[in-house]
Amino acid sequence: MIELGLKEREGLSGLVTDDILVRLALAGKCGRVWIPAVGAASYCVIQVYHYMYIVGVTPKKDRAVSLWGTIARHGEGSYIIPTSESWIDWLVENIDCRYRNFSRYLLQFKKVENRALLEELNAALEEGLNIDKVKPEEYETLSNDMWSEDFAACFDNAEAFAKDAIGYMVYKDGIAVSGCMGRAYGDEFMELVFATDPEYRRRNLALTAASNVSLYLDDKKINPYIDVRNQHSVELASRLGFEFIKEYQVYQIYNSED
Repeated sequence: MIELGLKEREGLSGLVTDDILVRLALAGKCGRVWIPAVGAASYCVIQVYHYMYIVGVTPKKDRAVSLWGTIARHGEGSYIIPTSESWIDWLVENIDCRYRNFSRYLLQFKKVENRALLEELNAALEEGLNIDKVKPEEYETLSNDMWSEDFAACFDNAEAFAKDAIGYMVYKDGIAVSGCMGRAYGDEFMELVFATDPEYRRRNLALTAASNVSLYLDDKKINPYIDVRNQHSVELASRLGFEFIKEYQVYQIYNSED
C-alpha cells in the first residue's frame, strides 16, 4: 500500500465517516493514511497515534493480503477500529496472529449543569490531599505503578507526555494517588483515563479530578468527543456534563511472543 502525505488526501472525501479522527486525518490535519494504489481509492487505513481505522469497501485476494500486511506492520498494540460490520468480518477472517477484541466508549462533553457542585468536590478533599494539573515530568512515575500505567500508555514516550498530557491529578505529599487525564487531539477529540490507587478508592477522587476537566472544557467553551475504556469511566463522565454516544469494538494485535 502507498502512504499519503498530509497534503495528498484531497481525493479521499468519499471515505469520510462519522469518526472524528477519520475526518481530521482525511482532511490532512493529522495522522497517517495508506491507500491501495495511486488514484481513486475504495478503501484506506488511517492511523492517528494508537487509533487505526479501516474504512471503505473491503478488498479481496492480493489486495486483502497487502492491506493486512500494512495493518500488521504498523498496528501492533493500536486500537484497530473496523468502521462497519463487513470490516469486522473481514478483520476476523484475515487476522493471522494473536489478538484480542473489546469495547471502548465514546462520549461528548456538552456543558456543566451545576458548577457549584463540581467546585464543592474540590473543597471536600481530605486534609493532606490536593489537586493540580498533571505534571509534565510524571511519565516515568506513572508508568511504573500498575494502577497508573494506563495514564502513561496514551503516549509513546516522556517527550510526548510532557508536550500533550492534559488533565488533573490528586496528590498526597507530591505523589499522584488518583486522576483523570489523557491526550487531546486538538479541540475535537480526547482520550481520557480515570484511575485511582487502590489504597485511595471509594473517596470520589477520580470524580473530583474529572470535575476539573469538565470545568476546564466549560471555561474553554469546547465540546470534544472523549474516548474511554470501561463502563465505570462512562458512569463517572456522565455525572460531569458528558453525554454517552456509543459503544464500539476495537481489536489489538500482538505479533511479539511477550
